[in-house]
Amino acid sequence: MNKNEKTGAPMRWVTTWGTAEENFIATPEGMPQPLENTTVRQIVRVTTSGDEMKLRLSNRYGKSNVVIRSAHVAKQVKADQSTIDMSTDTTVKVSGAEEIVIPAGEVIETDSFRFSVKALDQIAITLYFGSAPATIEEMTGHRGARATTYQVPGNEVSAETFSSPAMTTSWYFLADVSLLSPAGSKAVICFGDSITDGFGTDWAVPGKRPDTYTRWVDFFAGRLQANEGTKHISVVNKGIGANSILESWPTDAGRDRFKRDLLGHDGAGYCILLFGINDLLSLSDTGKYDRLIPEYQKMVTLCHENGIKIYGAPILPFGNSQDYTPAAEEVRTKINKWMRSPDSHMDAIIDFEGALADPADPKNILPKFAPLDGLHPYDGYEAMAEIIDLSLFA
Repeated sequence: MNKNEKTGAPMRWVTTWGTAEENFIATPEGMPQPLENTTVRQIVRVTTSGDEMKLRLSNRYGKSNVVIRSAHVAKQVKADQSTIDMSTDTTVKVSGAEEIVIPAGEVIETDSFRFSVKALDQIAITLYFGSAPATIEEMTGHRGARATTYQVPGNEVSAETFSSPAMTTSWYFLADVSLLSPAGSKAVICFGDSITDGFGTDWAVPGKRPDTYTRWVDFFAGRLQANEGTKHISVVNKGIGANSILESWPTDAGRDRFKRDLLGHDGAGYCILLFGINDLLSLSDTGKYDRLIPEYQKMVTLCHENGIKIYGAPILPFGNSQDYTPAAEEVRTKINKWMRSPDSHMDAIIDFEGALADPADPKNILPKFAPLDGLHPYDGYEAMAEIIDLSLFA
């Protein structure tokens, strides 16, 4: 057990930010330029406070090693700009070496380093690449960063501001950030699809933009930090757009990635499970119910076997979606009834469905929350976070 240097109080590593690793086969865009001999600055938001940090870097889907010639961390000055606070610029090493190699198919952990952050700070992780994949098929990362990533030629890891950078809104080779935290600290793993990933909070919807941190998990993290009794709780977003429980498109099926996404982070203590809507889209019969329930049961069992409380979030309505069918609604209703029953063994229910459904026609989300497609409640993400009972995490 680690101890606080000043007080001697016990400390533990807890993930303060993380993303769901995936490959990029399903997206037409990789970095605007090849990665090799360029510097890429990626922005993440921590959800708790701390003074000592470490990173995990992932090449899970790669077929060759990734070489990072230099890696730095600094605080971002403004959410939608590449500028960093130069006084916080810190070199990141692995086994004492500045050059970092991420072997093909592996996830590595950096050395820990002194770096003070406050909850909800944005930090810039800046990587100068040597050898790196030239095609998106071999890249590991996350498509839906909802934050701007900046790329410039050459080694600019300590540049205060990037000049005329190429930009995208994905993360590359980042898995998580952990902080040395008080012993009672825990992480909430938010496992899901595009609704958890935050679809609709950036350029996909007119009038929206990235770097705004308006996913339901962002609002939830803000509520935890505004409440004195839950400031020790961090939030890890494991949503992947278009992902389903049973099918392995656009990346690993939910049932196949759940264990690693749950246990691959430090200090997981809770899981919020909002997942399954993509398995229901355009259903012509109700047979999937019998295939889905055993997968949910396995998720519940895995959580309990590892001392993690799992809170079920019934599947949201989507009656106004083009993918709605009566069979899909029947399966959704049956899954939600099971989830709310003692047979599910959920530790509690987080009723996002009740917060968003149209009282006059509960098979639909209120139009004001999902005006684009009747499926993604991007104008209801704050309402989702507001109904979460924080006492579940005290």
